[in-house]
Amino acid sequence: MKDSLQRRNNNHKRGSQWERSVAFYDGDTFFDALESEIQHARRSILMETYIFASDRLGDRILHALHEAVLRGVEVRVIIDGLGSYSWSTGIRRRAEELGIKIKIFHQVPWLGWWSPPATRRRWYSWGRAFQRVNRRNHRKVCVIDERLAFVGSMNIIEYHVARYVGPPAWRDTGVRVEGREVSILVDSFNALWGGGKRGIRLFRRRRKVASGEQVFLNLHRHQRRENYLNLLVRMLGAKDRIWIENAYFVPDSSLIRVLRVAAESGVDVRIIVPAFSDVVFIPWVASAFHLGLLRAGARVFEYTKSVLHAKSMIIDGWGLVGSSNLNHRSLLHDLEADVALTDPEVCRSLQDQFVRDCASSQEVTLDTWNQRSIVERCIGWVLLAVRRVL
Repeated sequence: MKDSLQRRNNNHKRGSQWERSVAFYDGDTFFDALESEIQHARRSILMETYIFASDRLGDRILHALHEAVLRGVEVRVIIDGLGSYSWSTGIRRRAEELGIKIKIFHQVPWLGWWSPPATRRRWYSWGRAFQRVNRRNHRKVCVIDERLAFVGSMNIIEYHVARYVGPPAWRDTGVRVEGREVSILVDSFNALWGGGKRGIRLFRRRRKVASGEQVFLNLHRHQRRENYLNLLVRMLGAKDRIWIENAYFVPDSSLIRVLRVAAESGVDVRIIVPAFSDVVFIPWVASAFHLGLLRAGARVFEYTKSVLHAKSMIIDGWGLVGSSNLNHRSLLHDLEADVALTDPEVCRSLQDQFVRDCASSQEVTLDTWNQRSIVERCIGWVLLAVRRVL
């Protein structure tokens, strides 16, 4: 066991770097950069998003994609059937009118219930329907010309953009990366795009898409297990810091134990979670985990400036940004995409932003935790019983 852990730690130390990488901490700069790259695309644009809304930002991105189509660029988009439930039919119709190729990942069965029989037959089994509804494509990825990619947790919805909604704009994180492992994101996109008709073909393609040292996918069970184990081992090997910023912090017992061990050994363990969320009960669930972490010496902060939607992590000089939440949905069900960052300048930028977010948060202490009402504590503990679907 010790030899195995040592090999994993040695692999972590070797690592590799993107040719270029830059981090964004708000939707205004992120989508400005994304729109600019779409406007300069020459061959292909591959986009995946959980939510593609029919709002000002959605119209803006559709317009940029349409202009790319007019230049002869191949544009393909995958949106999630549940995340974009309210807009999927309209977005699909508009995209097709504009020459944009679009597919809906696991469209919810009741959306097409009154469709022709050929469509309804796909939902002949309620068990199959539930499986499709439960497994979502939660990734937010856009690959331009198969050479650079935007990855993070920002959906195409105006909540992220201050110029549209003002100061309440959500705090989020995304990155732009260039390097050879962008090809992994391309292969992953093609696996989903080409597997729409035959589940077995999709499964085989997924098995062939491997994570790299810089890109982490969870297309199948082995990838999920391997990614999570590697993350826990990296945390156990931390010397200086483990800083976590996560919108839906509902960890399992293994992660809690690792964080407690790290904190008790003197590692600077800090966790930022939202004080209020778009999912109302999430702060109550997250607070149920605070007590054990606080007793071990970890520091917990609740972000109060706006809704915190970021999913990022800093372990010593290594950063991770993407769509994965620290909850059972990301671990067991949803498709996610994350990228590792080792460039010193980008990692310092992540650390600086983390410190700024701490300053915009209220720190939770043992005293303040004990002051929580019994109602809040009970709600959190009750919801823990169903945490596998949160």
